[in-house]
Amino acid sequence: MNPFATVGREFRFNFGDLKRAIPIFAIFLIPILYAGTFLWAFWDPYGHLDRMPVAVVNEDQGASLNGHQVQAGQQLEDRLRSDNSLDWHFVSQSEAQKGLADNQYYMVITIPNDFSSEAAKAATTIGAPQPHLMSVTNDRHNYISGIIGRNAMESLQEKTAQELTKTYTTNLVSGLQQMETGLKSAKTGADQVASGANSLTANSGQLVQGAQKLAEGSQSIGTALQQANTGANQVANGAKSAYQGTQQLKGGLDQLTTAATQLQQGSTQLQGGASKLTSGLQSESAGAKQTASGASQVADGLAAYAKAHPELANDPQFQALVQSSGQVAQGSSQVAAASNQLLQGATQVNDGATKLSTGLNQFVPQLSKVRDGAAAMTSKEPALVTGSQQLAQGLAQLQSGASTLQFGAGTLATGVTQYTAGASKLAGGASTLANHLNSATNSLPTVNKSQLVSANSNPVGVTEQKTGGINNYGNGFAPYFLSLGLFVGALLMSIVIAFRDPPAKPQSGFAWFLSKTLLISMVGLVQALIADAILLFGLGVHTNSIGHFILFSCLASMTFVSIVQLFVTTMANPGRYLAVILLILQLTTSSGTYPVILSPRFFQSLNPYLPMTYSVDGFRYLVGGGEVSFMSSDIWHLFLYWGVFMALTIVYFLIRYRLDYGRKDAHGAPSQAALQA
Repeated sequence: MNPFATVGREFRFNFGDLKRAIPIFAIFLIPILYAGTFLWAFWDPYGHLDRMPVAVVNEDQGASLNGHQVQAGQQLEDRLRSDNSLDWHFVSQSEAQKGLADNQYYMVITIPNDFSSEAAKAATTIGAPQPHLMSVTNDRHNYISGIIGRNAMESLQEKTAQELTKTYTTNLVSGLQQMETGLKSAKTGADQVASGANSLTANSGQLVQGAQKLAEGSQSIGTALQQANTGANQVANGAKSAYQGTQQLKGGLDQLTTAATQLQQGSTQLQGGASKLTSGLQSESAGAKQTASGASQVADGLAAYAKAHPELANDPQFQALVQSSGQVAQGSSQVAAASNQLLQGATQVNDGATKLSTGLNQFVPQLSKVRDGAAAMTSKEPALVTGSQQLAQGLAQLQSGASTLQFGAGTLATGVTQYTAGASKLAGGASTLANHLNSATNSLPTVNKSQLVSANSNPVGVTEQKTGGINNYGNGFAPYFLSLGLFVGALLMSIVIAFRDPPAKPQSGFAWFLSKTLLISMVGLVQALIADAILLFGLGVHTNSIGHFILFSCLASMTFVSIVQLFVTTMANPGRYLAVILLILQLTTSSGTYPVILSPRFFQSLNPYLPMTYSVDGFRYLVGGGEVSFMSSDIWHLFLYWGVFMALTIVYFLIRYRLDYGRKDAHGAPSQAALQA
């Protein structure tokens, strides 16, 4: 018996009639329609996020940090305006809420009015809350868009945190640099303090001596001030007496001025009288001389006459006459001499009167000035008296202060002694401080401001190394959707092609199996080849080995076809139902979307036992650029499934052939019951 005759009849039956051939040709496209449409639609959704409208509401009012204006909200808005990752719309709060309710926006981001203020407080106030951005996603409209929005929000939060960290770090680094400068200055100052303290210690002996001398001097000052106070009191009393005397002086000067004026007038008269007296005395002196000369001649004549007349010597009258003439002559001589002296005196009086008049003429004007000065001095002497009294009071206070100074000088002398000891300790402490400051300065790390700001705002860099060429959702989901499409293609194939009923009596159970298996396997291979061609050369699914990709997809398709063939062949519609259940379980356990480790344990436990687990994993190695050797487990698992299900299908056809065609009618055709079964 030739089994290929049965195979030929099967192919002619399905492709010989156009009505049956067209559905089969349509089935060729099921995997690519299923997988290709999904991959095309979701090939790179994150590459088109710039189409996703997001509303941004900036209500920030700014703040101040260490004298610098902080506009964190405006900086964030400016950054978003230059960012094309999403379709940003900068609107008011009311417009944003309306757009969210109308499904115009997928998310609303609100920068609150205290955003900058909270950012500033977070850097300066202990326990201050963190600045917050508020976001509202429209998950009702589309849950995935909400996830995308929240992911974008996390990225935005990270970038905003980096910017704020830069601001905080910039201020911190500036403070550190100022602290470093301050420590160096403090170290220099401590060295100077130590040097000065050593000098103070060295000169403290002189300071003690000076303090002692100050105490002695203050005592002397106290004694001197006591004497000065006594003198000031005397000055005050004297000033008061002087004031009274000046008033008396002024009165006397007034009288003196009046008398001097009268004296000036009298001196003028005296000068005239003296001049006349002198003139008269000159005449009188001349007459007196003549009288004296005449009287002398008379006396001499009488004496001569007496000698000539001795008789007259006894004449008492004559003798009396001689005696009288002698007296007259003597008196006349005396009068002449006195007249001469009187003339000299009168001359002197005349000269003195002249000088007196001249002096009085000069004295009287000066006396008037003296009287005016005395009057002025009299008007000013009350202030002098008051000043002298205040001087006395001030000296009294000064004396009291001198006592305090004397006491303080003693205290100072004691304090200087203590200061000397303290200066020595200060020198030691300042030296120690300088050493510690020097150590602190040397221990400060070298700070590069820009480098530190960059390192602190972005402390950990991430080096991404991808082990495959999966650079978008399309490549990432291709293994899952291709496996799904191939399985669905095999499942839908069972609706168009009869997996069990032959077009005529098969020559044997194996020929029956071979005819069905070659037909549906051929359809499965064509499905895989069409899907591979469009995915690889149409959509551009990545792979390092096109040949291996095609071979593996054919193996996966053959495996899925064998599974569906067994279920449908053995159980018809219930088998299709079981195939659908198997498909659903594989969708949830093959890690096609999320890792199965994230699924409940029930699905995790099924993962190793379902064939799509290995088809998805194998395709991932091929799409991701892995070594074919890593797929060895996937390949032999698929071959194992294929072999087991093929073997079971052969067994079924052999048994079924014996059951159906072992009972023949008289003409050798299968029984009607067998054909209907």
